[in-house]
Amino acid sequence: MKNIFFILLGIIYLYLAKAIELVIIKQLFFLIGLALVGIGSIRYLKERYIAIQTLTAMTEASEEEIMAIPHTQCTVSSDALNALLLNEQTNTLIFARREALDEELKIIEVPFNRIYEVAIMEDEVFTVKTKNHLMSGSLLAEADEVEEEEDVEEDTISQLSLKLVVDHLSEPIQEYMFIDNSEDPISKEDDDYKEAMELCEKWFQKISVIIKRHELERVPISHWQ
Repeated sequence: MKNIFFILLGIIYLYLAKAIELVIIKQLFFLIGLALVGIGSIRYLKERYIAIQTLTAMTEASEEEIMAIPHTQCTVSSDALNALLLNEQTNTLIFARREALDEELKIIEVPFNRIYEVAIMEDEVFTVKTKNHLMSGSLLAEADEVEEEEDVEEDTISQLSLKLVVDHLSEPIQEYMFIDNSEDPISKEDDDYKEAMELCEKWFQKISVIIKRHELERVPISHWQ
């Protein structure tokens, strides 16, 4: 607020300098106005620089903390608030998230054999889904079938995510966002969307393989009498 006050006060002095005809006062007001605008601008730029440096340092620290989690594959959000990790050595899928950079990292570990469903969602609409068909019903949709896409597709998208059903009593529905631009939807022709969708599909395929692999392991085997 002080910076804005300095800049506004400086602008007022500059306008006064323009309006006054007396040369000495005109020059004095002009110098005062220029000095106030300069002080306000410098203070603002300095605060912005410090804020950006602090944010960068906190983002790097958050990413380092996430990368320290044992894993073999991972994807981390650009703001380092969320991550999706695979640990193939322990057969575990890991969700790591925090609400803000200054909050504690929350980690949820799910064994591969406790992942039951995975779906790609665009703006709350299911586009494709894989489920363990040994499990009856679905927690991701009322019907077993994925919702049909409308004939006319939207040109923009606000959210793109993977949504999963896992054996975790407190949070059985887990979600990882690849795009979250509710206030500023992006075009489906945009390179950022195409890259995010490609990454989302790769993780969908990985998790689908995990679900089907453990589905096969659960199939009862009939022995010859």
